[in-house]
Amino acid sequence: MGMSGIHADLRALESMNVHGTSCITATTAQNQKGFQQLNPVSNEAFKSQLDALHDQDIFSVIKIGLLASADQVRILLDHPIFQNKKVVLDPVLSATAGEIEAHESRLGAIQLLLPFVTVLTPNVGEAKQLLNSNELDSQALAIELLKLKASSVLIKGGHSAHPSRDFYTEGEVAFYLEHDEYDHHYSRGTGCTMASLIAGALALGSTTGDAVNMAKMQMATGWQQPFSIDSNTGTLGLSQWQDPMKYQAGVELSVNLPQVFRYESNKQLNFPRCERPLGLYPIFDRAEWLERILPLGIRIAQIRIKDLEGDLLKQEIQKAVDMARQYDCQLFINDYWQLAIECGAYGVHLGQEDIDDADLKAIADAGLRLGLSSHCFYEVARAKTINPSYIAFGPVYETQTKDMPWIPQGPQGLHYWRAHLPEMPMVAIGGIHGDRFTAVKETGVDSIAMITAITLADDPEQATRDYIQLFES
Repeated sequence: MGMSGIHADLRALESMNVHGTSCITATTAQNQKGFQQLNPVSNEAFKSQLDALHDQDIFSVIKIGLLASADQVRILLDHPIFQNKKVVLDPVLSATAGEIEAHESRLGAIQLLLPFVTVLTPNVGEAKQLLNSNELDSQALAIELLKLKASSVLIKGGHSAHPSRDFYTEGEVAFYLEHDEYDHHYSRGTGCTMASLIAGALALGSTTGDAVNMAKMQMATGWQQPFSIDSNTGTLGLSQWQDPMKYQAGVELSVNLPQVFRYESNKQLNFPRCERPLGLYPIFDRAEWLERILPLGIRIAQIRIKDLEGDLLKQEIQKAVDMARQYDCQLFINDYWQLAIECGAYGVHLGQEDIDDADLKAIADAGLRLGLSSHCFYEVARAKTINPSYIAFGPVYETQTKDMPWIPQGPQGLHYWRAHLPEMPMVAIGGIHGDRFTAVKETGVDSIAMITAITLADDPEQATRDYIQLFES
C-alpha cells in the first residue's frame, strides 16, 4: 500500500536531494494488517532491468533491499553494474507487516554479498538469521557480521527493546545512535527508509559514519511529523535535507542531532562552561610563547606539544600552567589529560581519536573544563552528547598545520552548526587569517583559534593585538 519497499526508498532518496532509480526484484502482497505473499520476478526480468540501468550508468551508490531468491543474488554478483559502487544492503528477511520466509539458500546467497557491502543494515532479528545466532546484544551481532567482511554494520533498533537506538561499527570506530521515542504506530517502511537515507547521504559524498548520522537525523524528524492516511495507516513524514555548505543564516533547521556515544556513561557527563568569554584562542607548542603573548590580554590559550615525553613533557606543561595562572588565562592542555590533572591545568582539549582512551569522568571529577574537536556530523553529535565546555569546529578553511580528510566548512558551515547548537560555546579553527577572520567572527562563534597566523607572523605580538581588536570590535 505504498508505505514500504520501493515507495519508501524513493521518498527517502528524494528527501536527501538525490535521484533514485529502481530495479524490482519482487512484488509483495501486504498492507498495514499483515504480509500475505512474496512474488519474485523472473530471472530474465531481473537481469533485463539491471542491463537497462547499467546502459546509462549515472549513479554511485546501490541500495539493495529485498532479494527474493539465491538466483537473484548470483545474477547481481555477476553483473557489471555491481562493480565500483558503494553498496548499502538492507537484508529484508522480515517486514513490519510480518515475516518473510527466509529460505536457507537465500540466506547463504546473501552472505556472499557481504564482502562487497559498504554498509549492512539489518535489524536485530535479521542479524540473528544471517548469523544463525541467538545473541541478543546488537554490539556483539555487529562485530560478528564484520567478520563476514562487510565494511561496516548498522544494527537497527526498531524491533528491539530500545527501538530508537541503533549500533554502528566499522571496526575501530563504533557508536550507538539514539533519538527520542515518539508515541505513534506509523512504523511501516522505517527499515527501508533508514537504509535508503544512508545511501542518499553516501551519494552526497559523506563518509559512512556521517551517513548513518545524517540518516538518523532525518528519521527523527520523520517520526515527529508522521504522514497518516487514516487512524491505522501511515508512515514517516520526511523533511528536505539541508546542506550545511549551502545553509543560509536565520533559516530554521528541520532536523536535530542524535545522541551518539560509545559508552552509556558518556550521556551522563556535563562539563562546566568557562567563566569568562573566550575570544581569540592562540595555540602554542611551548610555554615560552605564553610569556610573550599572555600579557597582551589573551583570556584562553592551548598548549599542544607533539615532540616531548617523560619528565621534559611534564616540566613544560607545569611551566605553562604556572604562567597561565599568573596571567589569569584559561589554559587547555591538548591530549595529555593525566598531566593536565596532575599539574592543575584549567582544562583539557581532546581530539575525537582520544575520547575513548581518556577517562572523561576523571577529568570532570578533577574539576577541569573539556574542549572537544569536531569535523563532521558524527563528531559534532558525539561531542554534543558528552556536553563539553566548548566544541571546536574545523577546518573552516584549508589548513597548513595538519593533513585533514575533511572538506573545509567555510562560514556557511559555522552558521549551520551555530543554528544547531545555540547554547554551546563554539570555537572556529583552521586556516583563519587576514580577511577571513571577520567573515568567521560574523557567524557568531565564541572564539577563533589561531596557530600559524600568530606564530609565523613577522611580529607575533602585533599580530595578536590586531586580531584581539578585530574580535572585540
